[in-house]
Amino acid sequence: MVLVFGGAYNGKLDFVKEKFNVNEDDIFYCGVNEIDFSKKVICGLHKFTYNNILKDISSLQYIKENINLFKDKIIISDEISSGIVPLKKEERMWREETGRCLQYLSKEASCVYRIFCGIPTIIKD
Repeated sequence: MVLVFGGAYNGKLDFVKEKFNVNEDDIFYCGVNEIDFSKKVICGLHKFTYNNILKDISSLQYIKENINLFKDKIIISDEISSGIVPLKKEERMWREETGRCLQYLSKEASCVYRIFCGIPTIIKD
């Protein structure tokens, strides 16, 4: 598993497309509480966690229960842990849940990249 994270609009998907020779047909864009594991890339994990928070579903539990399905995937997520702590309770919960998911996935991943302004930094290799 490869985990790629970084700020919004910092070039994460472009990096993945170039580095791993990925095309649009290989990408699943998150937005629901289920993930399509038939695709090579899972893009927008932070959207998956947000939708689950709104439905009172544990994203971390879902990931742990399906970790074997993540093993050969490239996972892309926005980094939402920086900046001012959100005022809304559900946004704080989202931030915390996303952080827990990224921690777990980074431990399981063989490689972790952080993308900043289009520049990759290898966190784990």
